[in-house]
Amino acid sequence: MDKVCQSCGMPLEHEEQYGTDAQHAKTDEYCKYCYKEGVFVQPDLTMEEMIQQCVPILAGEGMQAGEADTMLRNYLPNLKRWRSSEDTWLHGDGPIREEYRGDIRLVGLKARTSNLNEQTSHGIIPKMWERFWSEDVPGRIKGHEGQSFVYGCYTDYENGALGEYTFFAGKEAATDFQTPADLEELIIPAARYAVFQASTEPSSVIRVWQTIWKWAATGQAERTYTGDFEVYGGPGEPVLIYIAIK
Repeated sequence: MDKVCQSCGMPLEHEEQYGTDAQHAKTDEYCKYCYKEGVFVQPDLTMEEMIQQCVPILAGEGMQAGEADTMLRNYLPNLKRWRSSEDTWLHGDGPIREEYRGDIRLVGLKARTSNLNEQTSHGIIPKMWERFWSEDVPGRIKGHEGQSFVYGCYTDYENGALGEYTFFAGKEAATDFQTPADLEELIIPAARYAVFQASTEPSSVIRVWQTIWKWAATGQAERTYTGDFEVYGGPGEPVLIYIAIK
């Protein structure tokens, strides 16, 4: 599972970045800038103060200060240091079931993005969905008899939830369907999934994704990042979110 500091959110890619516990052993829970010898370097730091410290760092890496501030306000509350006692893991917020699915062949549109990018004005996923529907992409794809599900898939992860990934908006294609030249094809490999449920409201889907990030952070299951996807059915049907797990 990809590691990030549970205080500032910095990716922990090398042991040299790890903090140390009370026994001076390295810990992959916090970075060395936040945690040393079993205590926080700034024990009285508030989350608001952490945001103010991190915004200039992200701005120095090319992100707009306002976008960095928004991203941190959405991201930091999911980290262990800032989760309140009322926000600990509850079983009722977990997956509704686990399910094995074989290979899934999708045809549609794809582009590279990241979770950080999608929290800024440069996000591409809403524009992809707009194009998907305005160009009637699903109507051009011959699917399986009686199935009209639409998929929003996340795959080809660079660094788990932290780095870039490919977003694919598509429909499951019939075996004999030939992919048009202006569309893309994606095979989601067979996997076991934890299945979450949201309503069709975009805010509900976002809230469930936030729940998924918290769920993964608690170690309830280990994500494989081989391909996660949202499944959209007919009007009034719930949105199902499939997270690949070991």
